[in-house]
Parts: sequence; C-alpha cells; structure tokens
Amino acid sequence: MGCATVYDLGQAKKVTEIVVGDFDLPRAEEVARKYGGGKARAVFVDVRKPEETAKLLAGSEAVLNCTQYYWNLAVMKAALEARVNYLDLGGLFYTTRKQLEMDQEFQGIGKLAILGIGSAPGIANVMARYLADQLDRVEFAGVYNGSRDFQTYPDAMSFGFSIATILDELTIAPMEFAKGKFVEREHFSGAEPMTFGKPIGKLVMRHSIHSEVATLPVSFKGKGIQGASFKINYDPQLIEAVRLLTGIGLMEQKPVTVGGAEIAPRAFLEKMLKARPPSGKSPKDVETIRVIVRGKKGGKKKVVSLDATARYTTKPNFSAVARDTGFPISVAGQMIANGEICATGVQAPETAIPAREFLKELDRRGIRISGGTWR
Repeated sequence: MGCATVYDLGQAKKVTEIVVGDFDLPRAEEVARKYGGGKARAVFVDVRKPEETAKLLAGSEAVLNCTQYYWNLAVMKAALEARVNYLDLGGLFYTTRKQLEMDQEFQGIGKLAILGIGSAPGIANVMARYLADQLDRVEFAGVYNGSRDFQTYPDAMSFGFSIATILDELTIAPMEFAKGKFVEREHFSGAEPMTFGKPIGKLVMRHSIHSEVATLPVSFKGKGIQGASFKINYDPQLIEAVRLLTGIGLMEQKPVTVGGAEIAPRAFLEKMLKARPPSGKSPKDVETIRVIVRGKKGGKKKVVSLDATARYTTKPNFSAVARDTGFPISVAGQMIANGEICATGVQAPETAIPAREFLKELDRRGIRISGGTWR
C-alpha cells in the first residue's frame, strides 16, 4: 500500500519532495528509487520513538502513515510534536476510537489528522458522506467490500497485504451499530448475498471488525443514524483455516512455555507465515467498495448507493487492493497541501474531505466511481 502511495505522490506535479521512512532502510531505498519519480529519498525511522520520528517529520506538509495500525498512536504523537498534518489507513475500530481522543491536541496546533483514508476505511467513508448529503435523514449506512482474485495460489494462507491485520480482522469480534447502539457480533456472522458488477459477480458478505463502524454513527448522529455495518467476503477456505488454527490455539496471544522459552502462539504463527517463500505470483484482483445509505428525503424513504471499483495493473505492478488503499491517502495529503482541505483536529474522512472533489480524483486514477446518483 505504501508503494502505491509513493507512486501516486511521485506522479503529482506539485509534489516536490517525498521522504520514505522505514525500519528496513534497504527496502525504503528500493521503494523510493522504484516508485518515487525521482523526487523521493529514503531514511531509517523507528516509529516506536516519537521524538526521533518528529525530527524527521519537521518541515513536511503531512505524514502519510502506511505502517501497521499498531503504531498509529506513536506516529500521531510524532506528528503533534513536529506540528504537521497526519493521515493513516485505519485503526481497526478500537485504535481509531483512541485516536479520536487526540482531537483537542491537533486543534491546539492548528493541524489535521484524518483517520482511515485508504479504501475501507477511506473511500467508503467519503462515499457515505456523498450519499448522506443527499438525504434529510439517515437511518442506516452499510459498507460492503467485495473482491475476487483470479490468480491461483498454493493455498488459502497466501496474503495480499498485512498478515497481522488480516489475522486481526478474522479473530477480533466484529462490531455493528444497531438500533442506536454498538453491538458485538459473532465472527463471520450476518451472511448477506450480494451481486457486484462483472467480473466479481455474486458473493456472500459477512461482518468484520472495521473502522467505519467507529466513525459513521458519530459523524451522522445529527441526521438520526440508527445503524451502520461493515461486511466483506472472505475465501471460504481461509475461514475454515482460521477456524482450525483458532481451535488448536495458534491464535492465542498469551505466551506458552516451549523448551524453556516463552512464546505467544499468535507471534509464532505470524513469524511462520511471513517466513514462507513468496509465491512469485502477482494478484489479478478486482475490488469494489459499495456503500448503501437508507434514509428519508422530503419525508419519503429513499435508498442511495455508490460503488468504487479498482482493478490490478501490470505497469506499474499493483494489485487492486494496493491501488484503492494506497492512492486515497496520497490524494487526501495533496488536497491538504493544496488548501482544498482546511479542517483541523482529529477527524474521520467523511467529515474532513470534500466528497465530490475527492471521488473525482480517484476516478481520474482509474478507481471508477459509479451509481445512480453519481455525475
């Protein structure tokens, strides 16, 4: 996702300098050289040390945080100290709620922190805003993440993005906003058949833990929202694999003693998955983020929806997921730098970003926006 972000920044005429920071300096150098359009340089950074990170951020327009969401709060603290704008790819509900508590601090320095500006969360939130603005009252906002990868892999445990995040999504109980309250749901519950445009077709969508559910009910409270959910399709083989791994205890975070050493089963599992040799196959995926908003207009019930569809590319070689996650944070960062976003404090995408302008920028990048109300 970070590679796609650097690429998009590198293609922008108004962007003059990109600093690619990573704990793995050789990797950062490779990304800067390959995707930075001649504008990028690489630096070593350990985001667990906010004071040192702040020194690197000083003087920047914004920090675009594409790290694992576990480090969001640390990078936010560095952004505060450096007095720069902050954007990230989401906090998987609970971290997002903690980040929202830093609103007054960012308002105090006159800077903006946008939480979750990738695909979902991100594009989904802005589409929800675009749709909600068409209604007088909002009763429900649903986000659906449907995708298919037409590449073949050795098994279901081949991952297209962060292994840790995927395992968290599969093992942390989903949250839904229902009848005006946040409710915990069962894993893989809420099965809902849904048909997407070709070549995706028919899928079964299920509840998953996600950041949209943390912010949409707050953002649309004034319009009376009573329900919000996030659903995604998971490979049935992956679901069964996770159930098996959970059943034998390999998802447990509590350390166990093995041969005199203590190790968390989950940490061991992640290590083993990351150590597997890559398949050498690039994704051939298509992904659609769909948002459906139900409410009232002029006293009459109304349902409105939008789709954002991304496809993999070979030049540059990016999966659909990398494109629709990595490009939006670049677009939002550029909009801040250009003065098109003037908000301050800690905000969700749906409250900070001008919806139509943002979605048009994505459409120009090949992330196609479609729906009955899109013009």
